[in-house]
Amino acid sequence: MSTAREDLVRAISTARDQAKKLLTALEQVGHPETSRSSSLYLALVSMRKRLTKNEQSPSAVVTELEQLVTLCEGKLARIKPDLEDALRIARGA
Repeated sequence: MSTAREDLVRAISTARDQAKKLLTALEQVGHPETSRSSSLYLALVSMRKRLTKNEQSPSAVVTELEQLVTLCEGKLARIKPDLEDALRIARGA
């Protein structure tokens, strides 16, 4: 893996881990944002998998990351900084 790819995978992994923690917490209380949280988590899992299998270049996920950043409102706002870090790395790749 290239350095940019490794950095991006790490950043996405951090965001994914935060999304999983939040998803678990929201599921436990039946929060209305559970569905959006689940969508965010699954998108990050898929993106990370594609990057680690070299199926996509880091720059190829920029649009997807931009869309995920827009989901980060309300309870999901705490994940936004991690996604923005990943987006910066992807744009620079």
